[in-house]
Amino acid sequence: DERELKAVQDDMAAQRADIETTAEDAAAKEASAEISAREAMNRAAVSRIQTAVDTGTGFASALGDLAAGGQEVPEILQRVSTSGVASVATLQSTFPAVARQALEASRSASVGSGEQSGFVAFMKNQLGARSLEPRDGDDADAVLSRAEAALGDGRLGDALAEIETMPEGARAEMTGWLAQATERLDALAALETLTQSLNTN
Repeated sequence: DERELKAVQDDMAAQRADIETTAEDAAAKEASAEISAREAMNRAAVSRIQTAVDTGTGFASALGDLAAGGQEVPEILQRVSTSGVASVATLQSTFPAVARQALEASRSASVGSGEQSGFVAFMKNQLGARSLEPRDGDDADAVLSRAEAALGDGRLGDALAEIETMPEGARAEMTGWLAQATERLDALAALETLTQSLNTN
């Protein structure tokens, strides 16, 4: 009769609603699993980039994973992804040679301005005399000694801040090294921003 037909129809409607709800739940879980998988891939990629930046190696494939995961990547990281950035160890090992060149340029300038005799400057340059312990003062040798100590402690930003106070002529001798150090600092800042954006997503 009519009541039975209505009951059957209601029952079918309820079953259909249950099926739709189950399908929606499954779709939601699948979407959530996709998001979780993407987040996990992005975090793994950032971890690989961090390791590459620490060791001074390239990280193009990790950057590719980030792009595939829909993550926006800072321009500096895109630019250095193939070659990588100089490691702290590399910057530390190459510093003494560029520091000597900067010191020679500074001593030559001080001879030209009459601050130091040519013979004294010549002997210091021949001996490669340079302060290896951090010391006070605003002359190039003192500045470089503090910069090297900061670099030895892994405080790259402090080392660069010290070098910035040196005369232009001495700093010009360190152009290549300064570019590598600045590039490393910029990459680390971009990596920090990237990590924060993943943590807030």
